[in-house]
Amino acid sequence: MDRTLRWMTENLRGALTAEHPPGHKNQGRHCTNSGSGILICCYIDALGKVLTKGEKGSSVRFRKFVTVCMPGFIEANSTKALPKTPAFKHPNGKPGGGNVGGEYWLYEVYRCGFVHGFYPTAGSWGRSSHPHAKFWSFDKNRKPVLIIDVLAKEFLNGIERFKQKAEQEDDLRDNFGTYITAGNP
Repeated sequence: MDRTLRWMTENLRGALTAEHPPGHKNQGRHCTNSGSGILICCYIDALGKVLTKGEKGSSVRFRKFVTVCMPGFIEANSTKALPKTPAFKHPNGKPGGGNVGGEYWLYEVYRCGFVHGFYPTAGSWGRSSHPHAKFWSFDKNRKPVLIIDVLAKEFLNGIERFKQKAEQEDDLRDNFGTYITAGNP
């Protein structure tokens, strides 16, 4: 467990430091970097699988990690200001969307938007090194902009909360490998 959590932390920190290449107009400056956002979402899903002991669907385990280990994200005023998630159609034909809360935006629009549709049309990513930056801002069309740096900081704090929870619940630590790989081919 400790090695996996260290690996997740190192991968994310490496992705966050990616810079625009030589010749780019922003050469040497940090990229907005959707890769960092995708890593965060994948790791949230994986650690949520451990919290749910491998038994729940992706959206349930994703929200489980966010609500248990990332309370700052849930409680943030910028997260509370989000509208309902946009409507969409699942690949199985069922309608989706219309949910309230940042954890739904993060899952439905960002995680699923990048993984299944390459780019979410309902929102975008942004960067901010300002110490008081919020999780979300809005662009000129009032579409949400998720600030990667703030999300990454809360996720890294979430890993620490996850470790504390695993120390209190031996089952999570003892069966970490079994739970995190449950359902994998």
